[in-house]
Amino acid sequence: MPEPTINTTATIPTEQIDRQEEITVNASSLQVPIDDNDLIAIIDNRIKLDDAYYRNELKLDRRTEEMVKFWLGDQLDERLFHNWQVPFKDNIIWQNLEQRIAIAAGRMPDIIVTPADETPEKVKSAKSLEKVLDVKVKNDVSKRLVKDGLRNLHLWLKGAIKVRWDKNRGPNGDYVFELVRPTRFGMDHTATIPHDGFTADNMEMIYEWIEEPVGLIVSKYPAKKDELFKLIGIIRGTPRQLVAKIKYLEVHFSWFGNDGKLIEGVAWRYKSLILGKSKDPNWDWEGYEKATDTMDEQGNATVDTIYHNHFDRPRKPYIFFTYQNLGRSPVDDTSAVEQAIPIQRIVNKRGRQITEISDRAVPKIAFAGRYIDKEEARRVTNDPDEHIWLQGADDIRKAVVVIPANATPPILYQDLVGNRSQIDSKFATHATTRGEAAPNESGISKQITREGDLVAADDLSSIVVERVIYEMANWAVQMMKLNYDKPHMIKNVGRDGELIFNELTQDKIDDGIAVNVKSSSVDKQTRRADALQLAARKAIDPLTLYEDLDVSNPKERAKRLISFLNGAADGYAMYSEVVGIRQEMGGTTPPAPDAGGGVAAPAGPDQQATLDIQTLEAGQEPQPPQPPTPEYIQTFVQYVKGGGLDQQSPETQELFTRYLETLKQTIGGVQ
Repeated sequence: MPEPTINTTATIPTEQIDRQEEITVNASSLQVPIDDNDLIAIIDNRIKLDDAYYRNELKLDRRTEEMVKFWLGDQLDERLFHNWQVPFKDNIIWQNLEQRIAIAAGRMPDIIVTPADETPEKVKSAKSLEKVLDVKVKNDVSKRLVKDGLRNLHLWLKGAIKVRWDKNRGPNGDYVFELVRPTRFGMDHTATIPHDGFTADNMEMIYEWIEEPVGLIVSKYPAKKDELFKLIGIIRGTPRQLVAKIKYLEVHFSWFGNDGKLIEGVAWRYKSLILGKSKDPNWDWEGYEKATDTMDEQGNATVDTIYHNHFDRPRKPYIFFTYQNLGRSPVDDTSAVEQAIPIQRIVNKRGRQITEISDRAVPKIAFAGRYIDKEEARRVTNDPDEHIWLQGADDIRKAVVVIPANATPPILYQDLVGNRSQIDSKFATHATTRGEAAPNESGISKQITREGDLVAADDLSSIVVERVIYEMANWAVQMMKLNYDKPHMIKNVGRDGELIFNELTQDKIDDGIAVNVKSSSVDKQTRRADALQLAARKAIDPLTLYEDLDVSNPKERAKRLISFLNGAADGYAMYSEVVGIRQEMGGTTPPAPDAGGGVAAPAGPDQQATLDIQTLEAGQEPQPPQPPTPEYIQTFVQYVKGGGLDQQSPETQELFTRYLETLKQTIGGVQ
């Protein structure tokens, strides 16, 4: 790990600076009983051991540099090529990796909150929190974080998301998730990623290099201002000096106190200076006292200490990506990118050979100097309309000969196609899965190939994506339970089109809830195809159909469909009401009581009458039916009594009056 350095040229940063990287808490309950010099020595020793292992044993620097270059397309040293050679490269690694992570990240799991008990209040509170997590965690921002994290995992063999509290986000502050650059963080090389629990649980130390302006760092750690200036070489702290950026180290570590209890701490260090240190600020160490319903021996109410924690223990605020790991260190031992690099080299070589041979596969014309001199031969071109005239040549074959070109050997094409297919197999992203046409492949073969690719995508999604979202959801609950002492408004539109408008505080999050995730092993395209097949056999209900098709507002769509299908029975009255056009059609009268004292089933509007009313409203007079049915007449009566006629213009009312007079004459004066 490089030593932190200061930029020698003081320039105003072009990127927006987050004004709160970490919260430094100086309360006595958060003080860590470690001497600064001892802490620096421990940090230096651990980083030295970690760097030696990653650099010398795993050779991460060289391996990751090569993987990044191949993903970027920097695969050839063009200085080694002659002018006539083609620096051919076909970046299949980039193509397949992006397809691979797009499939895996596209399967964001559902977040499920289990209430602390089965009481209605607890169940309602859990459902409300579930909707909040859908908005705060299962969103497009998290999807982008997951995609970038998967890319880092494949190229750097490690990836991490950090959670922190930002007091400047919103009126009352809020937590944020952010991707950590792989080259700026390190971790305990002796640790392993646990199969159960959180990915950072087994790590004794995680450190990250933070780069910020000097002025911002001084505002965070004002007590260390003079010492920091002395280390940097600043005397007064001019504006140009304060905007210069330096890198300092943020270290999250595990420590055992004198009583043997585990302490999770964090420290910020610049060179030989500890800027600050404290217990983990993302954990409620003190709690608050709350009276219980029980009494002690003296008759006084007993008191319990309540902590605003969702976790069962303090944790380092990092979520790690891991997939192909042998358990020797926290970083993955290999990736599909690294496995594909040797084959990518062969693909580039075969493509270059085919291109060069094809360029040379042009017939050559040989001239005999006895009949044609060099100047005349030089004027001969490949123009198909050009003719060569040889004066006095007794045999043209002795003067001019066309030497045919050799075609590219088929084995080169076969080897190129085979190696491309091998790279596709390593990423589980064949042409069929990418949506490309696969020549000479039957439908059954395409289906088998696609299902095999999706099995690999399911594995990556369930092992990596599902676990990351699980940790993000639980970290969100921990941060809300710890820091939401003031109301936070969550506004959004849910999956069913309903408005989510929740005011959330830490006290509204019940103790004892469980947050889990559940993902589907079927991708969207397959689920949609299956839903349409079931719909064709009438083996699926409308709501499930719309949910599987992943359309917006599935409940509203199902309600509209059912009301429309029932339109033949009620004259589309329910459908008109559901879609909001009933009032425009004139409304209806309340159902009249029947002879038995009950309420008679309302007679729905006649469809022909409804169409004729719309024609009249449009300023045209329809032809009255011969004869009109009672339902037809009743529809016009309901329209008039419902106030529909009163809403029309005088000209339209006059048109209605003429039509009704005609209707009366048609039915012989019956009103």
